[in-house]
Amino acid sequence: MKKALLFSFVFVLALVTQAWAQSRTVTGRVTDATTGEGMPGVTVQLKGTSTAAPTGIDGSYSISVPSAGGTLVFSFIGYTSQEIALGSQSTVNARLATDARQISEIVVTGYGVQQKREVTGAIAQVNGASIQNQPIPSLDKALQGRAAGVVVQSASGIPGGAVNVQIRGVGSVNANSSPLYIIDGVQINTTTGRVAYTSANPLASINTNDIESIEVIKDAATAAVYGSQAANGVVIITTKRGKAGRTQFTANYYTGVSEALKKFDVLNTQQYYALRTEAFRNANNPAGARANVLSEMGLDPNTTDAQIAALPTYDWQDIAFRTGVVNNYELSARGGTDKTTFYISGGFNKQEAIMTAADFTRASMKLNLDHAATDKLGFEMSVNLGRVSQVAPFSTSGSSLGSPSFASSLILPNNPVRKEDGTYFGLAGATPRFAGILNQNIASVNEYSTGNQENNSLLGSFAATYKILPGLSFRSSYSIDYSNINADFYYDPRTPDGFANRGDAYKASDWNTNFQTVQLLSFGKTFADVHKVDAQAGFEYRTDERSSFSANSRGFATPEFRTLGAGSTPVSTGEGYTGYKRTGGFGSVNYSFKGKYTLRGILSYNGSSRFGQNYQFGFFPGVAAGWNISEENFMKGMTWLNSLKLRASWGQNGRDGIGDFTARALYANAGVYNGNPAIAPAGLPNTELKWEVRTMLDMGIDFALFGNRVSGTIGGFIEKNDDLLFSLPLQQTTGFGSVLVNIGALEQKGLEFELNTVNLDFSGFQWRSNFNITYIKNEVTKLYNGLKNLPDYSLIVGEDLGVIYSYEYAGVNPATGRPMWYNGAGDPTYVVAAATDRKLIGSTLPKVTGGFENTFSYKGLDLAIMFQYQYGRTQFDGQYGFLMENGNRGFNTLLDLYERRWTTPGQITDVPRAYNGGAETGGNNHAIASTRNYFKTDYVRLKNVQLGYNLPAGLLSRTRVLNTARVYVQGTNLFTYDDFPGYDPEFFGTATGIIPQSKNVTFGVQLGF
Repeated sequence: MKKALLFSFVFVLALVTQAWAQSRTVTGRVTDATTGEGMPGVTVQLKGTSTAAPTGIDGSYSISVPSAGGTLVFSFIGYTSQEIALGSQSTVNARLATDARQISEIVVTGYGVQQKREVTGAIAQVNGASIQNQPIPSLDKALQGRAAGVVVQSASGIPGGAVNVQIRGVGSVNANSSPLYIIDGVQINTTTGRVAYTSANPLASINTNDIESIEVIKDAATAAVYGSQAANGVVIITTKRGKAGRTQFTANYYTGVSEALKKFDVLNTQQYYALRTEAFRNANNPAGARANVLSEMGLDPNTTDAQIAALPTYDWQDIAFRTGVVNNYELSARGGTDKTTFYISGGFNKQEAIMTAADFTRASMKLNLDHAATDKLGFEMSVNLGRVSQVAPFSTSGSSLGSPSFASSLILPNNPVRKEDGTYFGLAGATPRFAGILNQNIASVNEYSTGNQENNSLLGSFAATYKILPGLSFRSSYSIDYSNINADFYYDPRTPDGFANRGDAYKASDWNTNFQTVQLLSFGKTFADVHKVDAQAGFEYRTDERSSFSANSRGFATPEFRTLGAGSTPVSTGEGYTGYKRTGGFGSVNYSFKGKYTLRGILSYNGSSRFGQNYQFGFFPGVAAGWNISEENFMKGMTWLNSLKLRASWGQNGRDGIGDFTARALYANAGVYNGNPAIAPAGLPNTELKWEVRTMLDMGIDFALFGNRVSGTIGGFIEKNDDLLFSLPLQQTTGFGSVLVNIGALEQKGLEFELNTVNLDFSGFQWRSNFNITYIKNEVTKLYNGLKNLPDYSLIVGEDLGVIYSYEYAGVNPATGRPMWYNGAGDPTYVVAAATDRKLIGSTLPKVTGGFENTFSYKGLDLAIMFQYQYGRTQFDGQYGFLMENGNRGFNTLLDLYERRWTTPGQITDVPRAYNGGAETGGNNHAIASTRNYFKTDYVRLKNVQLGYNLPAGLLSRTRVLNTARVYVQGTNLFTYDDFPGYDPEFFGTATGIIPQSKNVTFGVQLGF
């Protein structure tokens, strides 16, 4: 028996030894397909067995496999798993690509994160990879068309200029409607301060390529944890952080050009002469028409027809516009150990604008540092340093005669740029004069009168987290948002604006310090594997102070001396200060049962120094619930359904976006009275001024089908805004025009739809689509004193905030060529009256917005095409309004209107006859605001196209240096489908004299090593 047992043991040992002899070791390294960095913690498993091994800190691994081979499976959370057949290979490297469907399972919500299946609010996500390498100076532009419910409009085409962002419409009449921006825990002050020599944007100091992800919180319940600051929505920006492993470097460079979207087709010299002559003759001045027009054009009164026909035409738009150039340089490093990780980057971006005197330069540095001091104590630090320098244009908007953006299309076409001797034509005090109402040589103004504005900024945060007990931790964080703006502008004495004073110099500085601290206690625990509880309680305090200084001097001996001290006459000095404080406590509890049912409650108690003494604090609650229907047993048989969730939330937020001292009695300098310095009342107090309250009900359905190849969200919301912060008119006998009070109400309703699909996925080819659309209805429901409308009809109960109440154009009388409008009775008339004949003609708020993106990839090649659209908005374009006067006054006009103008009885057209002065006897000026010059801004725009190629890893391995290499070409604003006659349908305001947006093409290369 013993011999039998011994024989059996020897036989088994021999088999094991033989099997061991037939196995072999395979080694390799797993890297991130995008960055080339080694990936620690990746599971490497022999398919069909339990044999597995993890990758080390640099992504390397070693695993024992049978000699016959097999298949290795590489898997890691947030990445697409990869299978590689072994064959006879002894070294197998893998590159894992991120899986957006897995990454999106984690969502940043308030002061923490949640699994997506537990999210009960309306939160949109934008992956940082989708906005990389776009030639956009500020990150808010990156949201355009990418998130349902978010409207982004540029104020102008000035690089780094102001951008208007609205989340779920406009919910206030007078309070600030901009969302709260939070960058790595720092709440940003997005106001531009008292220095505004150019259009600036505080967010332009952030390099968009440093962004990892953007979350947009849209519902009131989720935002309630931020209390007073979140009533217009919250945009949470998370930047890239370090990863344990070998330090990986990434270098990125792109360059490109930009051009104007369009230019206006205006009259040449001969056409202008003919039009103005006709206008004078129609105004009953046929005898003096020729002389008047020749004088207006700066020509000799004896100029003959032949000489007029031979006059040249100068294209002043070609003088003002140019081809812009952009250059961007970046270098980043990412790495660390299991204790300490870091991300550091530096960037330099320079953009030459499409119009002179508006260039943009940014230098930035980013550092994120994480350190685990012990198993319980950890530290985080984030720092962003930025320096933005902008060349200040003559003006950013409006009808300034020396502004190229306003004047270039209106200057008389016979005005030359330079004299025969090469000097500028028409300088102030020189002859011959610059002809026309637009009587400044904008080329000389842009060269001689100069300005700059610089913003030095620091965004910094520090946090310490201590794990008190398993599931219980305390986080203490401190952050600062600091900026210093220095600006100057010099009006040269050779230009009209500086001639009389022999030069004017202006300088201004602005300092803003925004400090915040948050003390947060967090608890998270799962009981009996079915009850999951997460809770938070915290306290926050924020103080924001801004001071400014300005000075002006004039009288300079020479234009070479431009500093304030070189002026012979000091003119003025000014100083300002403002500030506010916020404080409050908040708490939230989130309960989940078996991943099926989720219930969340939020409480926030906030105070703001901006309100009346008795109403500085407000209480803002929120509740939310979610039901993961797909987790129910009765749904298990539906294999095509991956997830289905119903969610609903209700919450309140408060608005305090008003002046810092609006609720207080204010006094201001009143000069000298009776030989003594004096002050006088400047603002009425309102001790009863309190929070404007937003109440929102949000509902939605989140779904994923067919192996997550189809996913999306269908949602809707009802928002009521009460106790509106409203400027109540006062009797002039009080000495004040108005006082801010809480009165009135506003309601918004909206529908949102997002759809994400994987249309094709086979043999290395993939096609994905992302579509979103939003519909919003805005309605004023209550005004003061029971009024149904304000006296000027700018607000009407039952209509939206953007209501346009004006005249309806009836066309041109074919017999006389005179313009007509419909009166209140619907009859055409030459004269209309504001009190009786105006009607609703549209709204300046868009009704439908959205975006549509398609991405294609095949092995190393990828293509992304994105469209963005808007519908339902009507707008007056001030620049076009001047150009359509068509002979009213002494400046240029549009060729299209010139060719379609009425000239003979019986002619059918919508363009009236030319008439000097505009208004004919017994009639209105055809250029008055009406449906004739309010235009629909509906458009579909090819917003972005990017084609890129990632070089094969096998080729890069030969370099022994590079891990990744990517080349790409990109286009922005390449095509717009619209009927809008102005420069660009995407703007807010009146568009008078703004530098328009541009279309761009860039080429770049990105290297990882």
